[in-house]
Formats: sequence, C-alpha cells, structure tokens
Amino acid sequence: MLREGLVLEVQPVGNYAVQLTFDDMHSTGIYSWEYLLDLGRNRETYWREYLDELAAKGLAREPASRS
Repeated sequence: MLREGLVLEVQPVGNYAVQLTFDDMHSTGIYSWEYLLDLGRNRETYWREYLDELAAKGLAREPASRS
C-alpha cells in the first residue's frame, strides 16, 4: 500500500512560509502558513477530490500488480 510522504525537515522562509523536505528527498517549493492552514482545514475534501479524479481517469495510487 502506498503512503503519503513523510516530512523530514521544516525550514522557515522568513515569517510567512516554510520549505519542506520529504522522505523521497525532494524539497522544491515553499508553502505559506495560509496555504498549510487551508490544506489542514480542507484535507478530507481535497483528498476525496483527488481520489475521485484518479478514478475518473482510470488511475489508482496503488501500482499495478505484476504477475
């Protein structure tokens, strides 16, 4: 089963944002506190929309099983 990426490091960017380093070692982008608050408050809605969009395209988060 796939899991969501884990955050390994949080670096402040001024007083308005953070740069995150994930367990796959990518650290591109900065995330404002306002954006993170929105993600937290609307997580269930955004996650459902994401899964619905994948399903509509015939995709899944799970890799295809190899026989």
